[in-house]
Amino acid sequence: MDLSLLNPEQRKAAETLEGPVLILAGAGSGKTRALTYRVANLIDHGAAAWSILALTFTNKAAAEMKSRVIGLIGPEAAEEAWISTFHSTCARILRRDIEKLGYTRNYVIYDDDDQARVLKEVYKQLNIDDAFLPLREVRGKIGDAKNKMLSPDEWFARSARDRRCGLVHDIMVTYERRMKSLNALDFDDLLLKTLELLADHPPVLDMYRNRFRYVMVDEYQDTNTAQYEFVRLLTANSRNLCVVGDDDQSIYGWRGADIRNILDFEKDYPDARVIRLEQNYRSTANILDAANQVIANNEERKDKKLWTESGPGEKIRLYRAQDEHDESAWMAHRILTMKQEGIGYSRNAILYRTNAQSRVPEEMLMRSGIPYKVFGGQKFYERKEIKDILAYLRVIVNPSDDISLLRIINVPKRAIGDTTIQALSDHAAAGDMPLFSALTDMPRTLNSRARNSVSAFSMLMMQLIVMKESMEPEDFVNELIDKTGLEQQYVQENTDEARARIENIHEFRGSLHEYMESSDNPTLEGYLENVSLVTDLDRETATEGFVTLMTLHSAKGLEFDNVFIPGMEENIFPSARSVNEDHRLEEERRLMYVGMTRARKRLFLSCAYERLLFNQFQHNAPSRFLDEIPARLIEAESYRSPAAARKPAAFPLTAEGRRSASAPSATVRPTVSARPKLTLHGLALDQIPGVTKGMVPSKAREEDSPLQMLFHEGDRVMHPKFGAGTVVRVSGTGKSARAAVAFDSAGEKELALAIAPIVRLEEET
Repeated sequence: MDLSLLNPEQRKAAETLEGPVLILAGAGSGKTRALTYRVANLIDHGAAAWSILALTFTNKAAAEMKSRVIGLIGPEAAEEAWISTFHSTCARILRRDIEKLGYTRNYVIYDDDDQARVLKEVYKQLNIDDAFLPLREVRGKIGDAKNKMLSPDEWFARSARDRRCGLVHDIMVTYERRMKSLNALDFDDLLLKTLELLADHPPVLDMYRNRFRYVMVDEYQDTNTAQYEFVRLLTANSRNLCVVGDDDQSIYGWRGADIRNILDFEKDYPDARVIRLEQNYRSTANILDAANQVIANNEERKDKKLWTESGPGEKIRLYRAQDEHDESAWMAHRILTMKQEGIGYSRNAILYRTNAQSRVPEEMLMRSGIPYKVFGGQKFYERKEIKDILAYLRVIVNPSDDISLLRIINVPKRAIGDTTIQALSDHAAAGDMPLFSALTDMPRTLNSRARNSVSAFSMLMMQLIVMKESMEPEDFVNELIDKTGLEQQYVQENTDEARARIENIHEFRGSLHEYMESSDNPTLEGYLENVSLVTDLDRETATEGFVTLMTLHSAKGLEFDNVFIPGMEENIFPSARSVNEDHRLEEERRLMYVGMTRARKRLFLSCAYERLLFNQFQHNAPSRFLDEIPARLIEAESYRSPAAARKPAAFPLTAEGRRSASAPSATVRPTVSARPKLTLHGLALDQIPGVTKGMVPSKAREEDSPLQMLFHEGDRVMHPKFGAGTVVRVSGTGKSARAAVAFDSAGEKELALAIAPIVRLEEET
């Protein structure tokens, strides 16, 4: 291990081993490098690896940190250090001692979908209408209360204490009781129950205090109240707490993160050593200068200023668009131009404030022939076929898990209908027993057909439970998929969707194989816990050959050569909900800072004179964040797509000009406004780079146009769902015109040209 490879501040962080330490690490400043060298240096100076606890927020970050530590000092010395996420660490602690809280060690961890199922049961039990009290709202309140360590009674005491709050309180109480009967925890419970365990059982707390002599926390600005208390309890005696973070990147206040944890660290630990990592290894000087200028407008922050030894780089490009289509056409044009210069698609990212902004850029990229991927779609482990397998495994591990049992009792279909399931549930409730017990102790009201079906399912589950005890997890799961017919049901369907589900099941087998290869003591329980602790932040983000589209929140921790941030307008970014509240506005500015510092080489910003968003036309002033970037760092873009039918009003970029020009700075008018109806949502597609003349979606054509003449045999076309394909024949006229298309990946489809959203990719030669 060569500490001379670190810069002076990184080395100071790696060599400060005792007492409280605050490492303020700016974006791209090499904090992971400093942290891993510090872990390695502790071990090198005689600290036992098992006495080190390093906490992160994603499994990916934990794996990266552990890999680097092993690279520095070898696997034997580093293997015993606990380097994991908060939730994984708490799950590990609970597996050992959760019985002290009245649970059993084979508890299961419920995801959002499972939690919603339990809450629906509670709503039904309490006769509460979801229309009056939306389930999603209540689930958020439950999570917020747990993150703040509030019991239902404590939460109610702090609430408005009206009828709605009273119902929320009753739901919380009933929900907790039901979860315990299921021997299940939700994601927030992992921290809360661990805190209960440590607070109520001093011997357990003393054991972990004595074990973990050195505690480190990454991304400390993202910790909530429960995480703060967990770390405080563990380090109360040793005071060897090292936290790493950047208050300027605290963007998860809406999730419960409390920026005060990092801002007040020196109040909590007056003798803390403060180390600032300000040298940036990612972005150009111009990008850093602009980011520094923007974030300097926040009052609630620690003083720091990023700098770099690399050159100034290109200026920030600003495009003032006519509307969202003109804006998206400019981004597509820019990406295509860079592609011609040898800059691959995967080096580009489009980052937006809200998911709703992705629609128009997606359409434009598709029509321009630019491959892209949207980050933030359905997670792998939330797909139906995968959740079905996991539900079987959960019931086998924990037969008390009624929620998972209800999911798979008739999957694949085995003639156990809703009436039978309700009878079984009522019988279980009357006997105060798990639903699984009712499979053998069936109610007398069931007819012979239902009894036979339930009995066959019960025998299958009992057989699998016995097999699980004598087989390796990988072999057992393969046997389970075979015996239950989970894969075979899709083989018989023989559709494109079914084939995709089969591919996902094969991918599931692969994930289990990877777990078996990487775990020292692989168990089915361990695998299920590993799956439950995968978060949206751990998802695969590699987009080789594709432009990445994602929200600014999702982009934290990532970096790209070229970053586009569209929608730089008041009431969009910053959001309308934040402009009148200082603390929210400061978080919006931190989000802007995060977005800017994702860019390595080029940063592109854009605003529009007019925008259709949330089904409303808006005329918003340019974002105040544009005012905060010095004019010397900005270069205006002159590109204008043919869609700009009229020249937009001048955009004032000074604060004074913005205020005067936007007295109705966020005027909203209904969609019935007199906006001219232009081809394809206002875009003259025949002149957009990468799109040829005649590339007009059939749904935008006049009804009396000769639709069949727009496509010919051999034309290459694009469909938003089926992708690229070749026209093999055209038939019919007018509204009856149809085209048969052989799609590259979806096979041949016959489409009605009057409604099919297909576009031609190239002209006939």
